[in-house]
Amino acid sequence: MKKIKLLIAFVFYTLFINAQSVYNFEAENIPYQNLTGSTSLNNGVVWDDPEYTIPLGFSFNIATYTFDTIYILGWSTGGLVSSNPVDGDIIPIFNPIAQDIIDLGFDSGISESNISYKTEGAAGSRILKLEWNNVGFFGDSTSDDFMNLQLWLYEGSNTIEYHYGASSINNPLESFEDETGPLISMGTSYNSSTDILEDNGYFLSEDPIDPTIIILPAGNQVMLSALDGMMPSGSVYRFLQQPLSVPNFDDVQFLAYPNPATHTLNFKTTEEQNQVSIFNSVGQLIKQVTNVAGSLDVSELQNGVYFLQLETSERIAIQKFIKQ
Repeated sequence: MKKIKLLIAFVFYTLFINAQSVYNFEAENIPYQNLTGSTSLNNGVVWDDPEYTIPLGFSFNIATYTFDTIYILGWSTGGLVSSNPVDGDIIPIFNPIAQDIIDLGFDSGISESNISYKTEGAAGSRILKLEWNNVGFFGDSTSDDFMNLQLWLYEGSNTIEYHYGASSINNPLESFEDETGPLISMGTSYNSSTDILEDNGYFLSEDPIDPTIIILPAGNQVMLSALDGMMPSGSVYRFLQQPLSVPNFDDVQFLAYPNPATHTLNFKTTEEQNQVSIFNSVGQLIKQVTNVAGSLDVSELQNGVYFLQLETSERIAIQKFIKQ
């Protein structure tokens, strides 16, 4: 049974010209299957902080990024994946586990944790599957705790899935690094230099069977949240891309002027407006008025880019303007 649960920390749902990326989240349980016939990345070499390149075999889209190659980021904790391997760049991130993972055979020098991938399916509906098999935890002094996980990327739909298999966690305090459970997230655009989100970030928390998802919009610092314990084998966390479209301004016949504006912003519309709002470039509400008479005082706004939202009884229209 699919379960959907959502907690919105702050999301601006109106449609910017450069609208933020919106994903729906689902959780369900289906039998976990280890990859067979996959291509090994570590090839029997013991690893810590792995750094590997994975060709998708197709183009994948997330937010403003389109790519056909992903990377396990060597500058991170072993489970962080992106389309760009450069530390300090602005990147999308897939993060099926944020705790520091390590080859279970690291101490013995004999690898026990294969990292592999394969692309399956017919052209147009292929799936890239990336697996971390029987991985341990860097912080686990017993070297016994382990988990299995996969990242799936779907061609065409651009769906993202995290799959979780068998695990054994008897030393959660060390393995989870003083957290209550795994740290799991997905970021549509993340500034790895400033630790600030450039687009929506999605963070899982609470019940691992039926997680709450916290959505943080652009402009927020990353705020990792933990699950309350390990997820059971067969858990699947799915992120479904929701297409956004910009309203047809010609239908609304909405005009804002002068643009740039210094003191007063005028607007004309053929429809009776119910509410007029001004948002800044990261979606924060700056000003809101009802039954306004066709002009707004913007003299107190700081210089920059803003969005004027006109709401009628039937639709919403948005126009960008510059305050100078």
